Parts: sequence; structure tokens; C-alpha cells
Amino acid sequence: MSKVRLRWVEELKFLAEDEHDHAIVLDPGMDGQNGVGVRPMLLLLIGLGGCMGGDIVSILRKKRVDLEGFEIVVEGERAEEHPKRWTKIVMRIKARGNVPPEALTRAFELSRENYCSVFATMKNPPEVSFEVGVEA
Repeated sequence: MSKVRLRWVEELKFLAEDEHDHAIVLDPGMDGQNGVGVRPMLLLLIGLGGCMGGDIVSILRKKRVDLEGFEIVVEGERAEEHPKRWTKIVMRIKARGNVPPEALTRAFELSRENYCSVFATMKNPPEVSFEVGVEA
């Protein structure tokens, strides 16, 4: 089972570390102000873009496509009321180089349908359980 740990630093700032000692600062800010780290909801968009991007680049490289550049822009709209979940996500995928459009489309489809675990998790939410405790 994979594991990440988040430790409260100050205000609303957290340090998140994965099991490979990679770290990122999360900070939703206070009272509408921007914090000093990535907002947690934006991490979902980053995760989705990173997962699909990695798949697509890998697929195109295996097909020996002449890929000179690649970019994904992920935009999201949130609900006005709490819990303010994402209600719409738009991904814009752009490749540079001698990339046949059908190869890019097929790589995207393969990622979406077969490989991207973030998209699959969003499409079929996992069972979530909670354990809550207080240390003295």
C-alpha cells in the first residue's frame, strides 16, 4: 500500500512527503489569500495532467514519433457551495514536432481508457475509510 504523510507546519501550511522522500508544500491560504504552497484542489489537476502526460509521451515515444515538445493545460471549474468540488475539467493537449494528429489522439485515448490511474480513480472513486485519534 502506498503512503504519504502530511505534517502541519504553520497557519494552513502542510509539508507532504511520499514514501520516496519527495516533498511538496501545500497551503490553501487564509481568508481568500494565496498561500505559499500549492492548493490541495490544484494538486488533483496536476496529478491528472501528470498521469496522462506521462502516458501520452511514453506511448508516442514507443511509436517512435518525432516529439519535440509536449504540454498539457488543465483547467477546472468549481462549485460555488461547499465542498466546492470540481464540476468541470478541461484538458488541452498540445504536441510539437512531426506528430501525426491521429497518433496523438490515439495516445490520449489509450491513456484515458487503459493507463491513467488518476483518471480511473476519478471515474470510479475508491472506498475510503478513516481512523481518527488524539495523542497526548
